Amino acid sequence: MNGRRKAEGGSKRIIPYFRLLIRYVSMDNTQKLGIIAGSGDLPGLLASEARKYDRQPVVVCVTNNYSPNLPQIAAEFHQFHVGQLKKIVKTLRNAGVKEIALIGKVYKGVLLKPMWLDSLSRKILVKSRNLKSGDFSYRKIEYSILKNVLEELESMGFVVIDQRRFLSSLLFKAGVLTKRKPSKSEWQDIRYGIDLARKIASLDIGQTVVVKNQIPLAIEAMEGTDEAILRGGQLGGDGVVVAKAPNVDHDFRFDVPTVGPSTLKVMKECSAKVLAIDAERTFLLDAENVIKEANEHKISIVAMSNDRNS
Repeated sequence: MNGRRKAEGGSKRIIPYFRLLIRYVSMDNTQKLGIIAGSGDLPGLLASEARKYDRQPVVVCVTNNYSPNLPQIAAEFHQFHVGQLKKIVKTLRNAGVKEIALIGKVYKGVLLKPMWLDSLSRKILVKSRNLKSGDFSYRKIEYSILKNVLEELESMGFVVIDQRRFLSSLLFKAGVLTKRKPSKSEWQDIRYGIDLARKIASLDIGQTVVVKNQIPLAIEAMEGTDEAILRGGQLGGDGVVVAKAPNVDHDFRFDVPTVGPSTLKVMKECSAKVLAIDAERTFLLDAENVIKEANEHKISIVAMSNDRNS
């Protein structure tokens, strides 16, 4: 889908300042982009888009569950355990990488198994939590770990980029993206749900909530978005509203909230009627097909402005 084309409901894809930024930075001598890749489609999409700007993607994969085409897209492809940070850094340095993107899903349970980590990874983990106290609550230290990873990489001379820089085609401006417009009561749930999702995200718990009649039915935790939607649908029955949004102060170098075909699939399973996302701050994967399928099943997809008065 062309980045300048309107969505079916009239909302334009955004082409933000990232496009101009890409053109500017592409003029320097940094032609390689390091990608520390988790699972899912995003690492491959990022690698493909980076190539369009003459960047050679050097991919270091930290999961076995990567897209089958990722090795073919990459200029270089390497694979390590997520806890082998010293080898990851050495590989990126040897490849001449200056800029790095962290993207894709990583199994959070590794945070609970420090015996899998090399000395650099353990150093970061110790900085992020007090191992002696036995505090193994990943929710409390996940953000701290990511922050310390970024600081460590930047102290070594790397620049960690905003994930949206090469993926602005996955973002949407505020508006209704589908033919079906939400009802008055659904709009109330949408506003309530987005506000609640932002608050939950600020507590580093999750980014997705399921609501109905302004009653919270499910809040995403470690199980992930899809399971939270199914749980909320079971409690609320037909017509629930799903809202996904990051914290208002979210650092998009860490991750970008993402919805796509799997989100719509579970919404159909539980007869959810609305998907609300944060405009310009949430990726919508395979948007053309997702919007088409949402139209066929009378599901609304809404991108909500960050303006609290929206």
